[in-house]
Amino acid sequence: MRRVLTVALLLAGGMLGGCAAAVVGNSGQADTRTASQLASDTATSADVKAKLLADPSLKPLSIGVLTYRGEVTLSGLVNNAQQRELAGRLAGGVKGVKTVRNDLTVK
Repeated sequence: MRRVLTVALLLAGGMLGGCAAAVVGNSGQADTRTASQLASDTATSADVKAKLLADPSLKPLSIGVLTYRGEVTLSGLVNNAQQRELAGRLAGGVKGVKTVRNDLTVK
């Protein structure tokens, strides 16, 4: 199942990778990643999401994951500071993650 999800995300990312004017976040800068970098970032995001969903205390929560050149940004709402810290720690333990920017907000 995980392999199917990763392949689907890679294919979707590959289609989006052809957009030369893709904008990353609100920076207003064009996405300059190679197709290989985009595929790697897409796979990393999928792996982080799978890790977060596997934890029962985080499973019902909506946590957004964005990866750019190995830097993972977590966004969304969590119920408490412990969940925020746990999500950041789990994301940081995933292969391919260089740094984690934890933008999760406690409700």
